[in-house]
Amino acid sequence: MKLSIIMPGVRIKNWLKVYQSIPNATTLPKENYELVIVSPYDLPPELQGVNNVRLIKDWGCPTRCHQLGLLHSTGDYIVWGADDGTLLPGLAIDKAFASMPGKKGVVSMRYGESYKAAKLEKLSWWRVKNFGLLRRLKYLPQHYMLIMIALMRRSYLMKMGGWDCRFEQPGISCVDLAVRLQNDGAQSVLGEKLWHFNTEPGEIGGSQAPVIEAHKLNDTPLLVSTYNHKSSRIRARIDFDNWKQAEAVWSRRFPGGK
Repeated sequence: MKLSIIMPGVRIKNWLKVYQSIPNATTLPKENYELVIVSPYDLPPELQGVNNVRLIKDWGCPTRCHQLGLLHSTGDYIVWGADDGTLLPGLAIDKAFASMPGKKGVVSMRYGESYKAAKLEKLSWWRVKNFGLLRRLKYLPQHYMLIMIALMRRSYLMKMGGWDCRFEQPGISCVDLAVRLQNDGAQSVLGEKLWHFNTEPGEIGGSQAPVIEAHKLNDTPLLVSTYNHKSSRIRARIDFDNWKQAEAVWSRRFPGGK
């Protein structure tokens, strides 16, 4: 298996669209890639029995689901995303393979969101120095590239410990991952747009509410405290099994348990 696409999932109705959009991004034959969905829910009927779709059952936060997707994936390379969008036309994954640097190579894959499309079109958006919050963090290098979604070797991501599951949602856990990768000497290049996400900002109810709450109450304060401490200057590899310390059932989304 050459490629694993990892996707935490709660929007079951969109999973088939995600799967059907993968050929927009790569010419790899189906036997060379897999879609690994990590979710507490069952696959829709259309995806049951599909050889290159796998479901990992888990009730944890999105970052824990990313980590479990990485643990159970089989591809030599990894891409990750979310189920509130689809992969864009343009063969972005093929182009990323063609521009992949050395063993520590990371291709930061851009994405689109309707409500801030103009900002995301600017290549300068993908640098730490262009974010007010990140600029204020004492030990976060301003020239670093943002790596919110990427194509990279699975073995390297696992050696780095994957995501820090103290951060509950990808918006901040991927910032932390980007910094740790570059602290480790990762060779980062900016790739093409891969996904388009449709979630509007400021949604109070619905599927985004737990993510918004986690961002404000846990992830942002944790990022600030981490990167305002001088120890973060050498922060790089972490324990992969850190996911075991995260809630097995994410209480923000499932306050009553399973």
